[in-house]
Amino acid sequence: MSYWKQMWGKISDTVTRAVRIDSATHAMETIEYEHHEIHGGSHYFVVGYADLANAHVLDFQWTIPDTTKWIHWTWQIDTESGLLWQVYEGAVITNPLAAAITPRNSDRNSANTSSTTMRYEDQANLAAANADTNVGGATLIESGISGAGKDAGNAIRSHEIILKQNTVYCLRATANAAGYINFSMQWYEHTNKG
Repeated sequence: MSYWKQMWGKISDTVTRAVRIDSATHAMETIEYEHHEIHGGSHYFVVGYADLANAHVLDFQWTIPDTTKWIHWTWQIDTESGLLWQVYEGAVITNPLAAAITPRNSDRNSANTSSTTMRYEDQANLAAANADTNVGGATLIESGISGAGKDAGNAIRSHEIILKQNTVYCLRATANAAGYINFSMQWYEHTNKG
């Protein structure tokens, strides 16, 4: 007796389609969820660099909205010289930082925009940074040292962290020596399915 089986999957609440496989290997064709968010127009990124003088502080204020659309965040910092990096949750913005950042959509054909607000500034010292972004009552959720002397450094958060809604985050980089810092932040904005 000849028969065949076929797997089906929902592509929306009301539409199902047959799941496809590769014709050469018969492997199921899938993409990672983060990649799916790019195709859905819900994946964003911010990249840039700064040339920090010794003891300068590169501060980011990131305001997460009070919605059920949650931010799934990863980041990477590359440093030329020694640098202390810290991520604070629950910071208080005393003064908005000088430069606003417009996150870019990873699907360059999408008109969707991020629901978050991000600002940054190269501060002259830690006292100036604390005067604009109060981290005294915030929770330090991650920190580390990157680079030293002649050795460049690298710090990566490759596993996403889901940021708390209605919260201000501060990503802070304090230079222990003069040098460049490259930063790359990526996230997608997702509402949990009921």
